[in-house]
Amino acid sequence: MNVPLTRLEVPDYDLGLRGKLMRSDKIRSDGLAFCTIVHGLSVVDEVTDTVSSNAANGYPDVRVQIDESTLVELPWKSSGLTAVIGDLVGEDHRPIPASARGQVGRLVEQYARRGLEPVLGFEYEMWIYEGGPGGEPIGTTENAYSLGRVAQVEELAGEFIDRMEIVGAPVEAFHSELGPGFFEFALMPQPALRAADGAARARQYFRELCAERGLRASFMAKPFGAKSGAGGHVHSSLAADGGNVFADEPGTLSIAGKHYLAGLAATLGDFAALFNPFVNSYKRLDKEMFVAESASWGADDRAVALRVLLGSVPGARVEHRRPGADANPYLVAAALLAGGLVGLEQQLPLPAPGAGAGEPLPGNLAEACDRLESSAAAKAILGEDFVLGYVATRRNDAAQYERWLHTNITDWELRRYGDHL
Repeated sequence: MNVPLTRLEVPDYDLGLRGKLMRSDKIRSDGLAFCTIVHGLSVVDEVTDTVSSNAANGYPDVRVQIDESTLVELPWKSSGLTAVIGDLVGEDHRPIPASARGQVGRLVEQYARRGLEPVLGFEYEMWIYEGGPGGEPIGTTENAYSLGRVAQVEELAGEFIDRMEIVGAPVEAFHSELGPGFFEFALMPQPALRAADGAARARQYFRELCAERGLRASFMAKPFGAKSGAGGHVHSSLAADGGNVFADEPGTLSIAGKHYLAGLAATLGDFAALFNPFVNSYKRLDKEMFVAESASWGADDRAVALRVLLGSVPGARVEHRRPGADANPYLVAAALLAGGLVGLEQQLPLPAPGAGAGEPLPGNLAEACDRLESSAAAKAILGEDFVLGYVATRRNDAAQYERWLHTNITDWELRRYGDHL
């Protein structure tokens, strides 16, 4: 490569990161801009008009402000290629309300004013297929934690781990899960914004690595009806003065930990559309497959939505098990941090634990949209413009599915009615 290039990475709502290649000497230009339509594009680029970007205002460009701390080299790419993450910002140089990454940054600032630093660790389950769409899943067995199965992808996993180490998002573990071509990786816990950046890059860079080898990686929540779905669990804790303050001692939540956890439980329903953003997301929700259907919590219990781990003070945390692997890590982080903040600000009491406790959570995307749109807490913390704009994009996904259902005759209908009526 003769002209040094930088890959500008801009967070969206559905893919995680979009962007473009730019001359490296132009990446810091005051005129660097990006179209606001990025927050209204579906996975297949249907356009939803939002408050900030619509036909009436012409889907305007706004300035991109790069975060220098995210600038990394990509040595496995063409010589000299670098990558940097940028936020869409307004004239005040602050991220615009529609920015998912901006939401995380604003929430981190609110925690800082309380003397707290949220720490997040993302885990992703994903499917690996041979070839393109419709290809066969890698491997012939479906054993979770199988050393034989992970050996089949050992070189792939090793290269991925090396790449993520280079970009500052270390991978702690990589193993097989229970399903065809089903695997999981866990990222090292980091401060919230850095963790979300790393998670977004991990999903994108893993897909690219698989494509280099003629494989396809998918973070779809539920591609096989009778199999487990792909989770995007997030471990979170609270730090202060360099130490974990989520627990006072092994087995005992701190006061801040109790309020934080109570806030997560209280807002699970309101933020369901952020944790489970697509029609397919809700096909993963099944308590028989270890995905809770209620706003429940418990100590080291995989049957609940919020699994609390208190074996040691440094490792004390809560594993949020409701998000799917299909969910945008910035939106998941924003919902999680917003929920915890509600608990801290209102000093919410911790409800009773147990898999059967807690309110039932939305079971489909339409219900989740209604909950988010009517949530006073979501609008107060995330802003009404963000909430309404995001809900509009989710309603598009639900509407596209309903339209497809209405105009397509399923195999079930043909088998049930075709020869009998």
